[in-house]
Amino acid sequence: MSAAGGSFKLDKFIDISSSFPRSIDLFNGNLLIGLRNGSILEFKDAMTSDSPTENTLMQSHFEGEVWGLEVINGQNKVITSGDDNKFMMYDFITKQFDRKGTVSDHKSTNAKKVKEVTASSMSVYPANQQARAICYSPKHNHLVVCSNMGKVSVRDFNDFDRKIASFKDAQEWCEVARYSPCEKFLAFASHDNNLYVYNVADDGSYSLYKSFSKHSSFITAFDWALDSSYIRTQCGAYEKLYFNIADKTQDAAGLSNTKGKDWATITCKLGWDVQGAHPSGEDGTHVNQMMASPDKSLVLSCDDWGLVNLFNYPVMNNTHLSRSYTGHSEHVVRAAFTSDSQRFFTIGG
Repeated sequence: MSAAGGSFKLDKFIDISSSFPRSIDLFNGNLLIGLRNGSILEFKDAMTSDSPTENTLMQSHFEGEVWGLEVINGQNKVITSGDDNKFMMYDFITKQFDRKGTVSDHKSTNAKKVKEVTASSMSVYPANQQARAICYSPKHNHLVVCSNMGKVSVRDFNDFDRKIASFKDAQEWCEVARYSPCEKFLAFASHDNNLYVYNVADDGSYSLYKSFSKHSSFITAFDWALDSSYIRTQCGAYEKLYFNIADKTQDAAGLSNTKGKDWATITCKLGWDVQGAHPSGEDGTHVNQMMASPDKSLVLSCDDWGLVNLFNYPVMNNTHLSRSYTGHSEHVVRAAFTSDSQRFFTIGG
């Protein structure tokens, strides 16, 4: 708009159909627009060109929370999933958005189930269009997406919206999912207190292998043994249980029987090797996740103060000092290292 003699005249009209603007900046004839849907658009020579070309500089999540996080090792990619019906992949070398997929193409109308089985969210999207966990299988080239209603879908990594399989065994939302190191199994843990393990055949087909129902509260983390023989889990009641995968049983003596085993990941926040990462007097809810680096030299904690705290591993008592990093505005819920232990990523509030 321009003004002359107290009257206004429209100088330029640019149609943006994808969303509505939240912020605008004009500099040297170039127009930057931040949209409600998390996108940043650029129009070069916006005021002089007859039809300025729209260039999308960045896309991001924009509704509710972001909980799912997975590093695609060997491809310099990281994938996030959120409450906005999207899971998104970024190239962390070029720092550019790559591509995205849709959590669900329909809206759930089961209001009773939504109230009973989902995590709370401020998103305007229904719970079946929110994703709270995500994981990737290099061997099968599959991507697993866990919705906020418990449904788990397997996608083709090359085509995010092509569904390979869907599972509806979990009766509540799943907080974590992970393939076994041998990639013959897929496991996901639900807030219905159960751990579900699926067999993955060489042809990429899935079948339920075992449902473990020994926890008394919702499961918040689990780790596979490096040889894929055991899973250890932790829950909201601060139980830490061990499951023998070959025998399909809970091993009450699992702590002793796995003493010599290496673990593919270290994400359980209960254990002698991470107990020093908990602040003194903390009731257990302050730290949301632990994550050790693949080379087992570092371990980080994500907390409710919006901090990411980095320790030398193991951290056995409160005398160990950390480097604490800010950046998140609220709670940090997930972290993931690259396979070379040189980078890590965090998501949260």
